[in-house]
Amino acid sequence: MRVLVFRVLIVGTLSLVFLLGTPSGATAQQRGTAQQRSSAQPRTTVQPREPRAVAIALEPLIATEVEALLAEPNTLLATDYYYIDLRFGPNLRMDAVVVEAIGSPGRARGLRIQVRDSENRSRQDGTSYMDFEELTALSRALTPMAERANKWTDDERRATELTFTSAGGFRLAIRQSARQLRAYLSTGLLDPVATSIDISDLGTLKVAFDEAIAILNRK
Repeated sequence: MRVLVFRVLIVGTLSLVFLLGTPSGATAQQRGTAQQRSSAQPRTTVQPREPRAVAIALEPLIATEVEALLAEPNTLLATDYYYIDLRFGPNLRMDAVVVEAIGSPGRARGLRIQVRDSENRSRQDGTSYMDFEELTALSRALTPMAERANKWTDDERRATELTFTSAGGFRLAIRQSARQLRAYLSTGLLDPVATSIDISDLGTLKVAFDEAIAILNRK
């Protein structure tokens, strides 16, 4: 009986020693394995995200009554164009415009002017609209503009300019610089397209404006 108890005590003691000694060695081995794994695995660097570009929708600029009626949604429109002969070649075109809303009292009269880029044929023509009241004001302004420009003389001024600009982006400018006198016409609010004419052609331009006014007065 004593021998059996003694053997049990010996087996228990050896088991306790084994249990106490094994975890430390295993822990060290596990630590070494973990270190090897961590050193073997490549470190990943978190890159900051680049800001995403936000698309902004640009609405077309509407500056005249003619354009406002042409852009009216859910409305049946009848638009008549009357060609005005300018004799200035293909770079400048002009049409009298009458827009009418069918079934409603909406109606607008005015002028459409288109300028083509003579140096870049693939570029879209610049277009501007003028209401009838603006057209009559421009026609009245042409005479004093031409008279004043013809009186310019060479003096200490580096340049001189006379301008008339409509709400829809049409711009007529008479410039004198480096002893050159020329008239420039441009159309378009966001990306203007320009052409030029000789100062002696201002009279022909006024005749074209007056012809458009006469057509619109009959409509």
